[in-house]
Amino acid sequence: MMGTHALLSPSAAHRWLNCTAAPRLEANVEDAGSSFAEEGTLAHAYCAKKLKEFLGLPVEGEDKEIAEYFDKYHTGEMDEYTDTYATIVLEKYNAARAKTADAQLLVETRLDFGQYVPEAFGTADAIIIADGTMEVIDFKYGKGVKVSAVENPQMMIYGLGAYKKFAFDYNIGRVRMTIVQPRIDNLSEYEVSTEDLITWATDVLTPKAKEAHEGNGPQKPGAWCQFCKVKSSCRALAKLCTTAVQDPKLLSPEELAADVLPILPVVKTWLSGVEEYALQQALSGVQLPGWKIVEGRSVRKITDQDAAAVALNKAGYLTAQIYKPQELRTITDLEKLIGKKQFAALVGDYIEKPQGKPTLAPESDKRKAIDPVADDFKDVQL
Repeated sequence: MMGTHALLSPSAAHRWLNCTAAPRLEANVEDAGSSFAEEGTLAHAYCAKKLKEFLGLPVEGEDKEIAEYFDKYHTGEMDEYTDTYATIVLEKYNAARAKTADAQLLVETRLDFGQYVPEAFGTADAIIIADGTMEVIDFKYGKGVKVSAVENPQMMIYGLGAYKKFAFDYNIGRVRMTIVQPRIDNLSEYEVSTEDLITWATDVLTPKAKEAHEGNGPQKPGAWCQFCKVKSSCRALAKLCTTAVQDPKLLSPEELAADVLPILPVVKTWLSGVEEYALQQALSGVQLPGWKIVEGRSVRKITDQDAAAVALNKAGYLTAQIYKPQELRTITDLEKLIGKKQFAALVGDYIEKPQGKPTLAPESDKRKAIDPVADDFKDVQL
């Protein structure tokens, strides 16, 4: 849900656990928000509404958010994906009730993490409590990055907060953390004992959180910089990206693999961020020596298509000559309009997916490796 965030937000834990300097450096940078965040807010509201209606709980707050963002972001795809989330949660709830008759499903539960992370708080999408095991479920509507629940610090912090809130009322020995990311068919789970979770909090989380809260930690750039608000002006990140290769000679395959390829995503993030940051600085009046603001390329457009068509017809040009043939929208647009499953059911027989363009990936990537040399000779008859 959108709202006020703590300095040490659990959603940013991956960043401030690695770069404890980040929270204080970001503190005075305004969060501009985005259409993705608003779309996510609408999707979360639907998720909560569907679960609360099942439980017979009031949904005035959810209805208010839905009314605010419905016209701008609602699609058939969103209905389908939030249904998927609600179905998964309710299946888990029913399984818990089969083992524990008085198992509970809690929706949109506020949690306090202050015992482990200074002044931190948050709201859990769903919590299921049953004998021995408590499950914390988080809904992700984004599809750009696949999110894993395995040792995910945000989920572990939420698990700690939920355990702290309910440990006195229930005998909880294990915490299961689940991420539901339906737009990319990602259901990720991670389970840990409460003893191991508290040990992690004591040995890792709290010391790093204290360092980050006090603002005396070092800047440490890495993959976690992607969503940092100050990545564009971070000197440590700039140094990493510009000095990855010290030797001015040609790179060996070993150097390319060990020193350059691992940080390509970080470099790309930094470059795009710097470009945007520099433009915003210039637009606000900051002088960048040797650079100036110019008008970028634009595309001409017809302001009144009907009037233009009439003028062309009068000049003797046929309608068939001046209009494009009718064509279907893209598959992505149609899936958003109809819903992914419904679209597949209706026109799946007419869809093909060609082989993707070869691309480099780490050995840890789950996709099968291809051998371009072997493929070149696969049709050769000996």
